[in-house]
Amino acid sequence: MQIMLDQEQWEVDAPLTMEQVLTEVSERAHARTRIITRLQLDQRTITDRDLDPVFLAESVVRFRQLTAVSQPMPELIRAAEGSIRKYAETLRTEGTALLSTLRFGPWPLSGLDAWLGQLADYLEFVDGTSATMEAGTGGSALAPWVQQLLEARAARDLVRVADLLEYEILPRLDVR
Repeated sequence: MQIMLDQEQWEVDAPLTMEQVLTEVSERAHARTRIITRLQLDQRTITDRDLDPVFLAESVVRFRQLTAVSQPMPELIRAAEGSIRKYAETLRTEGTALLSTLRFGPWPLSGLDAWLGQLADYLEFVDGTSATMEAGTGGSALAPWVQQLLEARAARDLVRVADLLEYEILPRLDVR
């Protein structure tokens, strides 16, 4: 199988699986601070939905060519900044809406838990990039507050949850 990653080409003759080949392609891109944005296997475009266990276990001998296109991580981050801000704004709006029920009941634990899951997704993305939030803070600056929030949630101290949410977490979300 011939593999092409941007301008780099190499051959794979060994009986490898698609998972092994895709891992190598990804590692080569990562070494250059790039992210794979498009994959084509022979004439078929590969999406994340194609990356199931059956496909990943297939032998590469069935295929002739894998073409991968990558983009620099900073370029992707710049392109995503608007979406990051919009997601942070949505989190802030939804978090603000939780405050009154946290303070006055009924206790919205399932809603809070769903919101915390969204916050975790946001923090994972922000920490995985060089994107920053408001003046001098980033996802890691929220980590101690989130930890305290989770502890207060586990103790069912909803007043503390509301205080942490209102005074520590929501103001630190990027909504520029």
